[in-house]
Amino acid sequence: MTLHDIDIEIKDIVLIVQLLINAAIGIYVWISNRQRVTVERINQLERDVDSRLDIHSDRLTRVEVSAGAAPTHDDLKRLHQRLDSVNGELQNLTGQFKTTNNTLILIHEYLLNGNHP
Repeated sequence: MTLHDIDIEIKDIVLIVQLLINAAIGIYVWISNRQRVTVERINQLERDVDSRLDIHSDRLTRVEVSAGAAPTHDDLKRLHQRLDSVNGELQNLTGQFKTTNNTLILIHEYLLNGNHP
């Protein structure tokens, strides 16, 4: 074996090692880029979810404020009591108007029949 043959074998070994290193670097870069893309997508999803939650939080706050202004059971109870009172007064007035109407009918008949002095 000559020095030239040993030199060729060393060159071949160096080429193979260089090829393996390049392959390892290529695989590392591929895995790293895949992970970076995945992390970017996760970060984008987090931003989207945060913005949606902010929108829902605002809407929920508006609903809570509106619900706070809604009438309570006590308010509705008082309203029903007042309506019952108004209904009773209205029935009283209806009875009075019926009586007044009957009186007016009698007066009208009396005047029409000519039974007045």
